[in-house]
Amino acid sequence: MNNRIPLSRTTKIVIAIAFVLFSAYNLVLSALQNYVLLVSGDTSTLGISFGVFTLAAVLSRFLSGWIIDRIDDAIALILANMILTVSLGFYPMAMGITTIYVIRAVQGFGWALSTVTILTMIAENTESTRVSEALGYLNGFGSFSLLIFPVFGSWLVAINTLESFQLCFLIAFGISGISTGLSIYAWRTIPPAVTHEAPVAGFPDRGVLSPTLSAFLLFIPLGVFLSYSPEIAVLNSIQNPGTFFSVYALAQILGSVLGGIWTGTSRYGRIATIGALLIVFGVILMFVFAGIIGYLSSAFTIGFGIAAANIALNSHVSSVSISSEAKGMAVYSAGVDTAIAVGSFGTAMLLSFGWGIPTILLVLGCAALISALHSYVAIR
Repeated sequence: MNNRIPLSRTTKIVIAIAFVLFSAYNLVLSALQNYVLLVSGDTSTLGISFGVFTLAAVLSRFLSGWIIDRIDDAIALILANMILTVSLGFYPMAMGITTIYVIRAVQGFGWALSTVTILTMIAENTESTRVSEALGYLNGFGSFSLLIFPVFGSWLVAINTLESFQLCFLIAFGISGISTGLSIYAWRTIPPAVTHEAPVAGFPDRGVLSPTLSAFLLFIPLGVFLSYSPEIAVLNSIQNPGTFFSVYALAQILGSVLGGIWTGTSRYGRIATIGALLIVFGVILMFVFAGIIGYLSSAFTIGFGIAAANIALNSHVSSVSISSEAKGMAVYSAGVDTAIAVGSFGTAMLLSFGWGIPTILLVLGCAALISALHSYVAIR
């Protein structure tokens, strides 16, 4: 007889909302970088644009934890969705790079609030032995969105005209509006949870710091791929930069499912180590085998490695967040966003020094190797 407790209705609704929200974000993921290049004509603005977004998210993570500690989680999710929807609606009217930077910062705040709220609601409404599985579903649906929407968004803007970019942004605006509507539905049907077990303010549990450091080192190379996807595609003779994210997402789906299963027995450090080593291998593939083979192989290997390691590290954060789930998730998410910002800004800076993107990838990919060593030694 199977006595396993099913996932709660709240957890299922939150995962569905996250899927729609991620779809709006992923639609403009690579298209927006092409738009930045169209408006500015300067390659370095790609890293600055993505860096502004992630830096704003980092600075907003702890504010997000403070917000959801004081209002109903579902209301916080509505607020986050509204901010993201409004920011997407303003992109078609942005004709200068400075305006884009401002919108990116606002979008970063909305992204921070939404992701911290989603992770907190799942952690607090899922039976403890199934948190890893629930996070696996969350990452799996997010990866399915990543499989479809970036390549579609890049296809929409393939002719590289202002009208094509505006169409892409308006479609994303509509999808984000649907997510806002679903959040309102959740608020009306989910029992309120205004208070949490402990306040988010103050220092995190010490156990959260080790997986956060591993995640920080792990995600630095991803900052290069996210911010410079158009340039990396050109270097490998790929016309649609969304292709990388489609293959990456397919690997993420597999990595999320298997990572959720493997970490269910608390093998956090071992899975995080293996995932980080796969990322190192993927970066080497991109560096050694320029062209379609290296491009696709690298995308798959890095996607699988990040998914498996992220599930393990995120689950470990949940297991050691004794004082507050919200605070633990906020600290971990801040570490991830900081890493992506470092990868984005670092690439822009190294490009100004005359470095090439393949060399930058290889150097920043060493951070994943350090992450593997740290996970193996520090996480048990």
